[in-house]
Amino acid sequence: MLGWRQWAVDERGGLRPAWTPWSPFPDDLLLWRPDGLTRAFCLRAVRDPRDRPGRGRAIPAHLRTPDQACVCGLYAWRDPALLAAADQPRWTRRPIVVGVVALGGRIIVTERGYRAELANPVAVLDRDGVVDPRYRAARYRRWESLVAEWAAPPPEPQ
Repeated sequence: MLGWRQWAVDERGGLRPAWTPWSPFPDDLLLWRPDGLTRAFCLRAVRDPRDRPGRGRAIPAHLRTPDQACVCGLYAWRDPALLAAADQPRWTRRPIVVGVVALGGRIIVTERGYRAELANPVAVLDRDGVVDPRYRAARYRRWESLVAEWAAPPPEPQ
């Protein structure tokens, strides 16, 4: 399944969530992997009540990610028109790129998009060449070219 999304590009050309500020998380925690599939995890955690107060270990808030009752997962819009209409994130001055991801694992379908367990960037609109070349994604300089190649054709009339 394919989805459409935005990324903020870090100083090394890494793709990171465009809508989640990266701090206070460890440097590589929110990085989309250039060498393969990125796996979603839940940023929410609960403390194990069996541990002493203040020394509890973090455990997942649920067994599967994404979970229907949570907001976790790797997000993507269903079609490029929704992505094109989306606001630009305001929390960063980093370059923003858009593109297409192949989604896998557990996928929750919503009205406008998806939340997936696994994803891999397969195409990016990288007009300024800011994305690290280790990402094995097709590169485009024009939105129209990206959409023409990756958008699903409209359904046939019945």
